[in-house]
Amino acid sequence: MIKTQLVDRMYSEDDIHGVYKLLQKIMTSEQCLIVRDGLDEWVAPDGCNLAEPFMTGFQKDKCTVLTSTRPWKLADERIKNSHIDILLEIEGIRDPVKFCENIIGCIIDESKDMDNTVSEFQKFVENCKLKSLSSSPMLYVLVICTWVGKTKEEVNLKESSVCALYTCLIESLCKKANSTHGYFNDSNPPPVECFSSTSYIQPNIECLEKLSGAACKLLFSSEKETSIVFNDITLSNYFSRKEFPLCKSFALKAGILTNRKDKSRTGSSNSFIHKTVQEFLAAYYIARNTSVIDDLIVGYLKRYYDSYFDISQVFVFLCGMNTVAANALSVLMKECHVALNNCSERSIFGPCKFQEIIEDGIREAAANKQDGIFPKLSHFYISVNNIRDLHRVWSANASDVDSLIVDIIRKLHILSSLVLDESKSHFEFNLLSCHKLKSLSLCGESIWLKGNIYFNKM
Repeated sequence: MIKTQLVDRMYSEDDIHGVYKLLQKIMTSEQCLIVRDGLDEWVAPDGCNLAEPFMTGFQKDKCTVLTSTRPWKLADERIKNSHIDILLEIEGIRDPVKFCENIIGCIIDESKDMDNTVSEFQKFVENCKLKSLSSSPMLYVLVICTWVGKTKEEVNLKESSVCALYTCLIESLCKKANSTHGYFNDSNPPPVECFSSTSYIQPNIECLEKLSGAACKLLFSSEKETSIVFNDITLSNYFSRKEFPLCKSFALKAGILTNRKDKSRTGSSNSFIHKTVQEFLAAYYIARNTSVIDDLIVGYLKRYYDSYFDISQVFVFLCGMNTVAANALSVLMKECHVALNNCSERSIFGPCKFQEIIEDGIREAAANKQDGIFPKLSHFYISVNNIRDLHRVWSANASDVDSLIVDIIRKLHILSSLVLDESKSHFEFNLLSCHKLKSLSLCGESIWLKGNIYFNKM
């Protein structure tokens, strides 16, 4: 507005001096609000060692300077506490639905039904378990824009892939730091399938590889208090002296990492922009370095036996990237589950939490066209809703199954499309190798059992 309504009407392009003189006069004589948007994206002129541009020619009592920036910029030691009168920080989204309406309203065609579109997006968020991302407005906006940009077929709620979604998020962040295009192809295949159609990950793959290693090793660190929030000294342990400043700078500019001063404002701490982003990168590192499971994760779970639920999202991501590694990780998680006697969670009313994690992983593998997913599970609750997901898993786990609950109360014609052999008029469970089976509950129609069943009178 200032440029088009004042400067362009009063001065020619050649009279730059007149423009500066006008601005100086305004700033020294009028009450002004100066907005500096995106300080973290400002680049100092060549040869200058400035953290922020000089605000010369204005009287402090006449001007209020409002600066927006990501937190890591304020951790710069050259920006003094005395330079900041009031510090405000955005923390999450109070009303995600209203926030969603505001963002979608700016990017969809006016002819579309807003209420229906928002409702579909909320179902997508719930299905993919993305509600926690509302703690980061930047990530939530990326999720909304990614979802809106997909076709209706791609956003099939039952086939949605969280690996594909987080790949889009990582790619969008990479583009902010380095907009160079690059592609994976036959001569340079993608390290994981979900990276295959990306345009901005390949040019940044070296930094992402290093960051994923740090993400994994921090997440499974023996020091839990520094696994999510960590200082520069801790972070530098996972990079060479040459790599550290380059990779950290890239991660901060991209928004993968954030850095902020502590409450005393005497030091600073780092963290990934969201825990799930750290978990996605950790899963990528495990997919590329499966020996980490034996070298690092085994020890982690021995130290923190009840943490196998905490790493469930890593397992789900891993199912979409490398099923061999996912199967191996599921073995460790199942051992913890059994050791903590969580079999008490099993119920005739639904599956236990651990089975739900396994089901999420199976669906993620299917969404990414990953074959060979056979995670370990000891307690089965099988219903109409999960027959398709658990049928092959049952066969691979039969010898270790401790309990089996089959709750199929619908008519067989509803089930016919879910059984492996649609020509059959029943659903069959082979118990021949179920040597450890202690509990069996059947409810429904046309359930056939194969094998010998012995009942011990107590």
